[in-house]
Amino acid sequence: MVLQWSEFTMTPGGPPDVELRQGGPVGYPGVQVEADAAFDPVSVTVALPPDCDLLFGTQTLADYQLTVQTADGQTTPYMGSLSEDGTSLVFSDVDLKLPGTTLMWVAVSAGHNAPLGSTSLTFTVGGKTSPSTTIVVTPGFSVSPGGDPVTAERGGGPRYPGVEVRNSGSQAIPLQTVIVVLPADAGMRFGVPGNPDHQLTVMDASGNITVYRGSISDDGQTLTFSDVDLKIPNDGSQSVMWVCVSAAENAPQGPTSPEFSVGGRTSPSTTINVI
Repeated sequence: MVLQWSEFTMTPGGPPDVELRQGGPVGYPGVQVEADAAFDPVSVTVALPPDCDLLFGTQTLADYQLTVQTADGQTTPYMGSLSEDGTSLVFSDVDLKLPGTTLMWVAVSAGHNAPLGSTSLTFTVGGKTSPSTTIVVTPGFSVSPGGDPVTAERGGGPRYPGVEVRNSGSQAIPLQTVIVVLPADAGMRFGVPGNPDHQLTVMDASGNITVYRGSISDDGQTLTFSDVDLKIPNDGSQSVMWVCVSAAENAPQGPTSPEFSVGGRTSPSTTINVI
């Protein structure tokens, strides 16, 4: 989308899009301003999109600065004032550095609960409005099946299917809820007959283990664990988690797997081949 007026033209910055990880570092969405004439300094307002859990700067280090860059790469910073509701910044007496082409941007990050998908900031420059560079919010961690397939005999001993969790650029990941659901009509159970097991085990990259006790659903098919530390503090760090299951005497033969939901990210576990 291009917004044009007689005085100057504003367009969103980019491509490329600005990718923000949930709970991750800042990105720099902005706009481009073009004109053939010079202009007096103007007021610039930058507004966050509603209900998107975006922040100016990060949760631990706020950033209320606007950077204006000319075509030759010269930059000028301006310090803004934050609105009482924390959703917009106002910058006074901003020199657009026209005529020519000027870029301007701010630093924003996505909170841990930021909705996934595309959004943008709103820049108002001298009373004229444009969306910023497209912002794409992506997950702060990934969840994938853990380990090679295992074999479970009907009426046999326990198996330990799980998932691998990897930090994909998030900082200070909070405690998460983990939900494990047995596959429907697969004849699987948590634990073994006479000895149910409602435990989740989390192992970090160094082999340190933390055990969590879960609550079982009325139908016995779902375990829920609250306040689970994923043990992935740094970008690229990984951990594994698993539960104990077994196959009933009448379980259908073939591959199956429980489903793990970790903070809203869902993945099948290790594949279990029932024989």
